[in-house]
Amino acid sequence: DILIFGMGERAIIEIARRCEQRSSLDNIHGTCRRLTNQERENYYPSATENSPATSEFLFLPSWSDIQESKINFLEAEKAVDQHGRGDSQQIILQQQQSHWVIQHPAAKPLNPKELDQLYDLPFSRTSHASQPNIPALAMIQDSVTIVRGCSGNCSFCAITRHQGAQVISRSRASIVKECQYISEQDGFHGTISDLGGPTANLFGTRCKIGSCKKHDCLFPKLCPNLEIDEEIFLKLLSEVSQLKKVKHLFISSGLRMELLLQTPRLMEKIILKHTPGALKIAPEHTNDEVLKLMHKEDHQLLIRFINRCKEIANKTKKAVYLSPYIITSHPGSTIHHAECLARDLKNLGLEVQAFQDFTPTPGTLSTAMYVTEIDAETKNKIFVPKNSSARKAQRNIIEKEFLQNQNNRNNKVTKSKKTQINKKRFSRS
Repeated sequence: DILIFGMGERAIIEIARRCEQRSSLDNIHGTCRRLTNQERENYYPSATENSPATSEFLFLPSWSDIQESKINFLEAEKAVDQHGRGDSQQIILQQQQSHWVIQHPAAKPLNPKELDQLYDLPFSRTSHASQPNIPALAMIQDSVTIVRGCSGNCSFCAITRHQGAQVISRSRASIVKECQYISEQDGFHGTISDLGGPTANLFGTRCKIGSCKKHDCLFPKLCPNLEIDEEIFLKLLSEVSQLKKVKHLFISSGLRMELLLQTPRLMEKIILKHTPGALKIAPEHTNDEVLKLMHKEDHQLLIRFINRCKEIANKTKKAVYLSPYIITSHPGSTIHHAECLARDLKNLGLEVQAFQDFTPTPGTLSTAMYVTEIDAETKNKIFVPKNSSARKAQRNIIEKEFLQNQNNRNNKVTKSKKTQINKKRFSRS
């Protein structure tokens, strides 16, 4: 009968209220309906495909239009993306064969107080007795969400579609309360594994002018209207670290390098005290052509960030380890780009331990570019590695340069240790 999109809290409550009152489920923000032609005409008699762009309706290319020309899929995806980012109040309509899909405007995001109330609910934080062994639970059981939404607008990421482009931060008091609760649970081993969210260091950020229709705060450069509160994050780290049973506090969620460079004290504190082994960064690529398609800042950002890490290492006499996450075979990425990626990372002294082939994900501009083989901005034709051989060719370049060499080094270390053990055994005998 109805589809909820986004985080869903407001829509779920409204649906429950209407079901209780046995009233219509139409016109609920954050939902979609599927209507027949007749129902669509009855509900929205003023909606026509020739309506001006300023009207209350936004018509997307129909399913049959998209089947006839893939460029229509790209246009539809861009329209939905701009609609969501701009907090548009238009109703979206798309004809799908004999029916229409009607998408109402997104639900209003929860404010910080409401977000605190949500996380104050008595969640069990354990799996159900019928499913005791859930691998993902071990990773997140002692982690805490501190922020919702992301204004990063990476082309390959669907987080903004789910959580919105507006960043909402919880209060420090609410976060500390949850950490205190976790620390008092049976089985807690003294480590809060993460204070994070879609982008951990967007916590405490806000827009100087309130908001805008673009909601694109980090690309191609940091927006001058983005206010970054370094002090609030430092205070949060300090307060959680001082909890009696918390021995270690880590930031394991993604961190935006351009934001860290704007907060030098926070960057140094996270690296020196709140990093579980290696600081996870996500340059995604090093070639500016591919980075632009990904909606990421150019390669110079990574160089500046590494230089800053070296300065911290020299100042504190403590080694700084970085673990870069990259994507191969993104739309627009060629063999040449993959070779440049491997060369650049090696020249920067970075070891690659985690990477993936680009995976088409519904609700992203990268997927639209994957399908259409067209640059979303310029409309120019781009190369897209789609078949397994083209994707494997790029993956092999990274594996040969990093993973195989790493395995060889590990084997040498293992062999050396065995030799040492054998010598000790021989001397004892």
